[in-house]
Parts: sequence; C-alpha cells; structure tokens
Amino acid sequence: MSKMARSGFVMISLGALVALTLFNAAQLHNLESIVIDNQKQLTELQKGVRVVGGSMGGGGSTASLSEGLNSWTPSAQEAEALKDPTNLLVPRPYDFANAAHIEYGGTLKRIIGSDPQGLNPYIANGADNAEYNTYFNDTLAWPNFEDQTQYFPMLATKITTPDEGLTYRVELRKGVLWHLPAVDWSDGRHDWLKSDRPDGRHELTADDYMFVFDMFANAQVSGRISNLRPYMDKLKEVRQIDRYTFEIEYTERVYTNLGIVVGLHPSPRWLYMYDEDGNEFDKATWGLKLNEHWYNQKGIGTGPYRFVRWEPGVVIEMEANAEYWGARPPFDTVQMKLVQDQQSWPRKLKAGEADITRLQPEQYKTEIKDNTTGVYLGNEHIKYKLQDTLGYFYLGWNADNPKFSDKMVRRALTMALNREKIVSNVFHGLGEVTSGPFAMQDDCYDSTIKPWPFDLKQARTLLEGAGWTDTDGDGIRDKVIDGQKVDFEFTFLIYGNSNEWVTLADVYREDLLSIGVKMVPSAVEWSTMLKRMADREFEVYSGAWMLSMPVDLMQIWHSSEADKTESSNRVGFRNPDADRIAEQLRTSFDPAERKDLCHAFHRLVHEEQPYTFIYQRRRPVLYWDHMNEPEFEVQNPHRNIRRYSFNQDPVRP
Repeated sequence: MSKMARSGFVMISLGALVALTLFNAAQLHNLESIVIDNQKQLTELQKGVRVVGGSMGGGGSTASLSEGLNSWTPSAQEAEALKDPTNLLVPRPYDFANAAHIEYGGTLKRIIGSDPQGLNPYIANGADNAEYNTYFNDTLAWPNFEDQTQYFPMLATKITTPDEGLTYRVELRKGVLWHLPAVDWSDGRHDWLKSDRPDGRHELTADDYMFVFDMFANAQVSGRISNLRPYMDKLKEVRQIDRYTFEIEYTERVYTNLGIVVGLHPSPRWLYMYDEDGNEFDKATWGLKLNEHWYNQKGIGTGPYRFVRWEPGVVIEMEANAEYWGARPPFDTVQMKLVQDQQSWPRKLKAGEADITRLQPEQYKTEIKDNTTGVYLGNEHIKYKLQDTLGYFYLGWNADNPKFSDKMVRRALTMALNREKIVSNVFHGLGEVTSGPFAMQDDCYDSTIKPWPFDLKQARTLLEGAGWTDTDGDGIRDKVIDGQKVDFEFTFLIYGNSNEWVTLADVYREDLLSIGVKMVPSAVEWSTMLKRMADREFEVYSGAWMLSMPVDLMQIWHSSEADKTESSNRVGFRNPDADRIAEQLRTSFDPAERKDLCHAFHRLVHEEQPYTFIYQRRRPVLYWDHMNEPEFEVQNPHRNIRRYSFNQDPVRP
C-alpha cells in the first residue's frame, strides 16, 4: 500500500479529547464524545453466574454462555501478546467478588430525552450519539483511570512504539466480527453487504482503521469529525502493514499521542463507501456522500450490542451480540424509550417503564432533598444514588459579535448572573459554582481563583467604562458601533426541554434589565440548538463540557480553531498567550510543569471570560433494586450499558 499522509481522531473518552458538549439531559457536541468506564466498570463485564445457552464466538475465546463470564479468558493471541515486554498494553485484572449477584438476560429499559441527530459516530454530534456508539463499538484499548499510564487490550492485543512515542504499531485482535447491518434481507437488495463467510459477516481488519484516517483527510467529510481533527495535527503518516497490523507515525512527541492511538474505533469502508444498491461512490465526491449516507441513521460496530431499530420519537432498540469477541453483555435487549417530558421520568420509573432514570433538580428536591422517609417514590425497592460529574456548565459569548468583543463587558455580564443563588435555589445544591475550564477534581483546576461575585453595581461600572450608556433614557444601554447606535439587547439560546434553564434565564433577564441590558430567552429543541451552535447563529448559548484526563486545550480554546466550520471554539476565542500555553501543554511531560501551565491558563481565561462559568454538576439517579447498584464512570455518569446488570431473583414492578 502506498504511503499517504492522513488526519485522524481521538476517541472522546480517552484523555486526548478534552470534552463532549453536553446540555442538560441531551447534549454532548462531542466530545461528548463519550465515556469509558473506570477499572471497576471494566471488570463488571467479567463478573457473572447464571446465563442462557449459546456460544461466545469470535476472538478465539472458548467460554460458553452457560459458563458465564467467570469462565471468559483472553484469547491465545492476547495471552501471547501480553508476554512481550515491549507491549504497551497490560493484562486486565479480573474481580469476581460480586458474581453471585448477576443475572443475565431480560431487557434493560431506559429513558432518553430526544432523538439523536444520527448514529454514525463520525458525522452526528451529540452526547447521545457518543453514548450509543459505546454500546455498538469498541476501541483499540481500555484505559485504567486509577493509573493513567496503563491500558488494557480491546480490539488491539499489542501496541508498541519503537521510537518512544513518534510511531505506534498496532496489532489487531483476530476473529473479531462486525455486526450484520440492520437492513431488510428478504428481497436480496442488500446482499452485496455480505462477506464470503457463511454467516455473511465481515472480519475486523486494518482497513477499517485506514478508512477512519481517510475520512479525516477528506475535508468534504463534516459533522463531529470536524471537531476531532485538531487531535491529529501532528500526524505524519499511517501505514497498513498487513491484514491485522498498521502503524501511526507522528512528526512530534505529544503528551496525548498514546491516548489518541488507544482511543481509535473502527469504521467499515465496505459499508460507508457505497450507496444502498452497492454502487461505489466517486472518489472525487465520496466525502460529501458520507455526510448524508443512507446508513447514518443506523448503528454498526464490533461491540457487545447490535443495533436493531430506531423509531424516531419512540425508541432505539439494540440486542446482545451473540458473537461478541469478549465477555457476554448482561442484557438480551436494551430499549431507549424517548420521553421528552422530563418531569414524567420518575413516574415512568415507578410504573416499571424504566429500570433507572436521572432526576432533574426540582425532582431531586421533591423526591430526595425534602424526603424524610428514606422511601423513594413510595416504593422501598427504588434506590437512590448521587454522583459528581467531571465537567462544567457555562454561557458561551460570541466574541465575533461587537457587543461581546470586550472582556470587560463579558465580565460585567458574568457579575450580573447570581450563580450562587441559582445553584442553590434553581439547581437545589446539585453542584458547585466554578471559576474556570477544568474539573475541580483535576490538579489543573486552580482553587485559589475564586468566581467573580454577583455584583450589579460593579457590573454597571464595567459597562459604563466600556462605553455602554443610556443616551436616550429608555432604560436600555446603547453604544455607537460602526456609525450606528446599537441597543444592548441580545438573545439567549437555551435548551427548551429543561425547566431549570428556563428559570435561570428568567432570573438572569430580570437582573440584566436592572443594569440596562435587555436579554430575550430563546428556548429551542435539541437538534435546532445543535445546528445553531455549529453554524454560530447565536449571541450567547447555554452549554457544558464533560472533560477527560489528561487535559488538552487545543480543540476548544486555540485560535486556529476559531474560524473553522463546526469548530468547538464556536465562541471565537482568540488569544496568543492562551495559544502558547495550549501548545506548550501538548509537549510537556513533567507533571509539575503541566500543572503550572494549566493554572496560568485558568487565570487567563478567568480574566478574559469568554465563558461565564456557572457550576460543576452532581447528578442524582433513581433505580430499581432488581438492578445492581450503578457504578458510575469517572467522566460521564450513567452513560455506558456495560456497567449495569440485573440481580438474581429480583422483585420487579
């Protein structure tokens, strides 16, 4: 195969990709992309007892379903690969202490708040899309969040680097099978999708990764992929060595290079390079065709669950992959039922229409905070758990709009938002006011930097100093911009299905009006909000980032991203000092130096206020006790099916 330079990507949930955009119940504009469990959640797949019959299949594992996950062992290929001292992957520890509590089979019922944009993880944006992809697909390796230097084998059994971080050689697990596409096979129209195998399935090969790099190198391919391209800007070349082996070469050693490699997940060229009748796309326009591909509304992968159907407005359904290369997934089927009215979610849980659900702040106040009985929703079999999240909510100011181009104006608008009161009274204490762009659990967060206080008097002074005065006595400040008198009036874009954010907007509107600024809330549904953010058709929007470790600042904050289509730097933040810090952080390997760089960036962003940082959230959930207690992943709680299982002999509603 000829050599060719290509762009690439990093999986959201590994350290290389900093964030996924999340808005309340529905968001994640990648990054949300995401999303990998910590070590406890990893071993959940290796716990097991009673199961239904069947064979494991794939990957060389010989355990049967009737033996349970206790019996699942690594393939001979993996065992041999792990003997190699140059292998960067390490053996997975197995913990079967809770095996007797797990029952296999049945249907896990969950609730979602909106339809996703699509199910192609490289095209559609949104946390929901990233979440579903973790069920359908796998990555090359799995991180140990207790030791960020360790990764466990997944689709790769061996990763080596002959030059200490410039080149990575990846050897894939043999015998891993793609799901059969979810199409109507009855009329023969889609028979071209079948392989030469008797079961028609395709084996995972290196070409399924080469296609990923081809997508990133093709500027025609848009969507979520546009936000991920910054993470491979140091990529020099990708080479396919043989059917199961490829190499990734960089021009520079970057702190996140290994995280980028292990976070890769595959995409099938044999599906996405063809129209529905099996005609190959023209090489000059295939990127454009991929953006609107006929299969983008369906899921496919090598993962533990196979996509079955998506009925918009009703349900997304998936089933256990009987030929999964790894441990058997705990449920036979999973149903994601769409219920837009979040206020009804606890009622759905109580009625047995869901096994687990998160609570909105007002529901938390009613059902948990003000509840003195210890019995939730009137049923002793419903349990409660609270979990911190790794990320923050914010207001994003469009710096390309002259109203918000002055940092003193942005600071004034921050000081007009009563964040302490809002977190306490609107979000009912489910979080803590934050001052900067890092998670409070991370060393990057500088706790000595305090949030700007709620101070309407100081906000007025700052606006006056920036030239915003009320020259016509109508109560609204104005200023001459480009020869025209402009009133200080703007629209606030919020997610319409969240009562709490509607309330926040109402509180904020009144305080802004008291200092001579008119704000008009605009509540829209999720798909509209995603599009308007991507197209930068906003003055200010409400959003959130769910963060990963280690930190990388390029995607969200670097000036080079400010003018790109569908960039994560949608607020147009441009600052040479911030760029310098972001670039230096990428090439720094010293923990103390990285911490100092993060703190310097925190101080800079605190002064600039491109965002009004609001709070870091805690998330409450209720669940039936016929499920094991949820073990929340570090980065994005309540996102990955792999950590859930039913108890034996459960009491069900």
